[in-house]
Amino acid sequence: MSLIRCLLIPILITFILITTATFAKKAAIVIDFDSQEVLFEVNADTKNYPASLTKIMTLYILFDQLEKGHLKNQTKLKVSKIAASRSPSKLYLEEGSSIKVEDAIMALIIKSANDVATVVAENISGSEKEFAKLMTSYAKNLGMTNTNFKNASGLPNRAQLTTARDISILSYSLIYNFPEKYKLFSNQKFTYNGKTYKTHNKLMLNYEGADGIKTGYIRASGFQLAFSAVRNNKRLIGVIFGGDTGKQRDRSLKIIMDKEFSELGINKNETKTKIAKQKTKIIEKNSYSIVVGTFKYRNNAKKQIKLIKSKYPKTTNNKKSNVVLIKVSGKQLYESRFENFSKKEAYAACKRLKKYKRDCFVRL
Repeated sequence: MSLIRCLLIPILITFILITTATFAKKAAIVIDFDSQEVLFEVNADTKNYPASLTKIMTLYILFDQLEKGHLKNQTKLKVSKIAASRSPSKLYLEEGSSIKVEDAIMALIIKSANDVATVVAENISGSEKEFAKLMTSYAKNLGMTNTNFKNASGLPNRAQLTTARDISILSYSLIYNFPEKYKLFSNQKFTYNGKTYKTHNKLMLNYEGADGIKTGYIRASGFQLAFSAVRNNKRLIGVIFGGDTGKQRDRSLKIIMDKEFSELGINKNETKTKIAKQKTKIIEKNSYSIVVGTFKYRNNAKKQIKLIKSKYPKTTNNKKSNVVLIKVSGKQLYESRFENFSKKEAYAACKRLKKYKRDCFVRL
């Protein structure tokens, strides 16, 4: 690591830690995609406004609807008066018109269009309010325990909150669960109705190995970025909140990401030249687990497994149980898990357990 970088990192960390009434809360996290290990974190569990990072969840649900066959790429989504009235950034869709799902996806990724986010929400759930409830439900199932969504776009709402850690979980889940759809995030522009829009993700354009995913900004939050890059077959996901400018946000996350790649012994010249040729992880049919409790002590985690087995045998029958050691904010915790579920089985199992007021979320 160069002397300049060694000097910059302590300054950067100090900068991120500064939080006053004048500035949005600053936070950052970097995780290893393969192991989900946290490599770097500052204020990772501080609640913040997600701004347009909210649209990552809107896209996640849209991808899930496509995978389940509820929508197709050519499905036309109707534009309501409410959607057409949304403030910029937007495509300026007109009330009564329609937009294809495939165009809506690109408008959310590239243009971060607020009117399109509302169109997606209303066509899936009937109203944006109901869609926000669905978003929050998805978040809880993914393990985003400190997130609450109130709209599909990220437009200001005091009750819409998340954390850097939760956005890293969401980013990981989207890349892992929808690897083919995720490739769309590497696009730099798209054309709609004869007009070409360029990506807001400027760091992706000049960071070696970068392939997504999303920027965000509202005045109350500052400049946000969820980001992913692959070097030497190693993917890292970085999230930063509270930048004072887009350039400062990008520069700060670049320093952090470079630092973590360097500490893994990965240099820039080891990056694959063609992102399109990267191999995605193959998800085996029964590779999902459900987490039914997280504890400070292993014995408590074991007791929870016994309890769930005895009270809910239909849910856990023929499923392997396991106590798994994890690290959260530097602390060791123990998860009570049941394994060997298909994706559909895992979400159905958690849904059943939650009916009985039991904690449950899905892990890959």
